[in-house]
Amino acid sequence: MEAEKLKVLKQRKKHRLAKGVVQRNALWAATTGFVPIPVVDSAATVAVQLKMLAELSDVYGVAFNKSSGKSVIAAMTACITSSVLGRALLGTGIFANIAKVMPVVGSTLSIVTMPGFNAAFTYALGRVFQQHYEAGGTMENFDPDKAAPEFRRNFKDGLKFDQKREAV
Repeated sequence: MEAEKLKVLKQRKKHRLAKGVVQRNALWAATTGFVPIPVVDSAATVAVQLKMLAELSDVYGVAFNKSSGKSVIAAMTACITSSVLGRALLGTGIFANIAKVMPVVGSTLSIVTMPGFNAAFTYALGRVFQQHYEAGGTMENFDPDKAAPEFRRNFKDGLKFDQKREAV
């Protein structure tokens, strides 16, 4: 019984550590939305997301592969853009990046939309990987198609800044 209790305590500790990693990196990703240069801001956001995936991999003792991480980020970007392009293009990170090239209006629009988009995307990515790792998954067996519905749900949750995050 003592061994089982210890196992549960270790799982809870990993969960709390991973939750902190996700929240901290979502905040860092939000700050990349204030970078006024289109390519530089995207590179900074991806760097934060790769750092987060590496940190989550460390928490769960899973091998991290940078190129697999980039592939996952690209797949999740496709997942989210396919669901939002038909709806509110104005609220997407894609539009904000395109808008940055427009003087004054574009930069203002980008500063208003990109921090939230970057934070929500990073939060969703982190939560999906946290759940995947907690279920015993690895970087190699992550299935973006299978994770897409959960990713979209977490993305919507990540857009709600006033919402309280789940308690452990």
